[in-house]
Amino acid sequence: MPLGVLLRRLAGLAWAHRRVALPSALLTVCVQALMLAMYTGQGLAIDHIRHRIDPDAPAPHWPMGIAPPEAWGFMGALTALGLGVLFLSVGAALARFALRVADERFVQTCVVDLRVRLYDKLQRLSFTWFDTHDTGQVINRITGDTQAVRGFIQGVMVRSVVALVTLVVFLAFMVSTHTGLTLACLAFVPVQVGAMWVYGRVSKPQFLEQSRLTDRLVKNFQEAIAGVRVIRAFGQERRRLSVFDEHSARARDQRIGIAKTQGVYQPLTQACGEWTLAVLLLYGGWLVLNGPAEGGIALGTLWVFRGLLGHLAGQVQAILEIIASGPEALAGAERVFRLLDEPLTIDSPKEPLAPEGAPVRGAVEFKNVTFAYPARSKDADDAGSHATGALDRPALVDVSFRVEAGETVAVVGPTGSGKSTLLSLIARFHDPQVGSVVIDGVDAKRWQLEALRHAVGYVFQEPFLFSNTIRNNVAYAVPGAGDEDVTRAIASAEALDVVREAPKGLDTVIGERGVSLSGGQRQRLTIARALLLRPPILVLDDATGSVDAVTESAIQRALDREMAGRTTFIVAHRLSTLRRADRVIVLEHGRIVDIGTHDELMNRPGHYRAAALIQLSLDDDEPGASHGEAAA
Repeated sequence: MPLGVLLRRLAGLAWAHRRVALPSALLTVCVQALMLAMYTGQGLAIDHIRHRIDPDAPAPHWPMGIAPPEAWGFMGALTALGLGVLFLSVGAALARFALRVADERFVQTCVVDLRVRLYDKLQRLSFTWFDTHDTGQVINRITGDTQAVRGFIQGVMVRSVVALVTLVVFLAFMVSTHTGLTLACLAFVPVQVGAMWVYGRVSKPQFLEQSRLTDRLVKNFQEAIAGVRVIRAFGQERRRLSVFDEHSARARDQRIGIAKTQGVYQPLTQACGEWTLAVLLLYGGWLVLNGPAEGGIALGTLWVFRGLLGHLAGQVQAILEIIASGPEALAGAERVFRLLDEPLTIDSPKEPLAPEGAPVRGAVEFKNVTFAYPARSKDADDAGSHATGALDRPALVDVSFRVEAGETVAVVGPTGSGKSTLLSLIARFHDPQVGSVVIDGVDAKRWQLEALRHAVGYVFQEPFLFSNTIRNNVAYAVPGAGDEDVTRAIASAEALDVVREAPKGLDTVIGERGVSLSGGQRQRLTIARALLLRPPILVLDDATGSVDAVTESAIQRALDREMAGRTTFIVAHRLSTLRRADRVIVLEHGRIVDIGTHDELMNRPGHYRAAALIQLSLDDDEPGASHGEAAA
């Protein structure tokens, strides 16, 4: 992203909260004015003392001609100046405190707004985007990169405004006092600016690489935490530690390289500040010897110049810190804006044919649907994108079928045949590249997205529960549901035993991802979550794969009641479940190879009959097995 575009977008982010920034701007001017008044008072005190010691020395040049009464005498005037400087310093300290609070309020307002926008964007990006991006990388965008933007707004934009106001106020005073001395003191500024500019251009690619290495480090760390059981089960702790150490070393070496780059340019800019002080002492001292009468300056003016230059040097040091952190912040900001710029491939149309609140009957039709997942590149680029733009082998090829409202359809096939992919197209988790999915006669792309997804109760193959109470997990899609409705849904999913065994019943907090529950318990609660929604379309993607045959039979009997009048799609393995379906769709390599009832498919050769016979023979070898429980 071009630097100019990036800076304009960051400025736009700040400008959007200009009302919050106004107090900060006013306090900045106030602080600099108080500092200037304080240095001026110090200079007047020095001139007042020197004139008392040497009457031939220039008398104090009182601002606006306001001089203390002669009746005050020397000590009275000196005391008044001292108290004035003290008062101004206290005022400046209070103003700095207020400025610090105002700055932080402005910065945090910008960052919170940005973080919310990122979160909102992540919630609306398609599943395909998440399929091509690592979890650790996404987390780093929300945390690390937004902090980088915070650093830029606070460390660059705010400080730049402070530096600009300081330069304008102080330089205006210095030029009005003595133009020649001011220009001499600024002689090395072009050198500093040039060094800063070169440093920024050289270091930005280094910081982008640092961000990429940090992404890999966070990804490795996230996988180590999520997969800790697998790592320990196979005794791979040392190997994972070695990999983590390798990623950490690369990030360390890159950071050291950045420090070397900073070490080349920062000493030069700091030296310019020392050279400026030398010019002030040499040229300013000569002007003091000449005195105001000969075009020189008073000793107090030299003191004021020294104070102002010292303050300006502090601003220059702040700018150096800005330059040091600026490229890193810009690299993070670039990644944040690239995420915000990700196109929403799946979103509600501007004028939906089926608007929000439209009733859904549940008729579903696939028309010549072909879908392929985007190919994933081997390595991430500096922006973190993993998609290559190409497509993998199609997961679905020319799929066409129609399901009437209230019909129950089972989808079977070997692993990798496209079962889960087919179901994911119903709620528009993905959109097909070719063909269309039609809901109640309307292309799914023309539905209001939230209304469509609220009409589909989805139970995923891998159950996911939040670290929250059982009640809130089951009522996730219906936050206002009462305990009676929640309990009914749990009973329909044969999960009442989970509630009875929990220490606090429905108020029991389960661990992250439901880690405190068994796989079957988690799956039953996710079924209850979908049933509570009472959707016109119910999708069960291998929903009973984690439960035993007895529990599955009980769940199936309850589901028979819940499925009445609902369009239901089931990915199942046991014949007892498949027999209940009105039709069975058989997939192989992403294509429909057969459609029919269980009895019809058993009477003709194909995958379904072959798989069923194999399972029946396996069941015959087990004592007490019943033929009705084989898998297809």
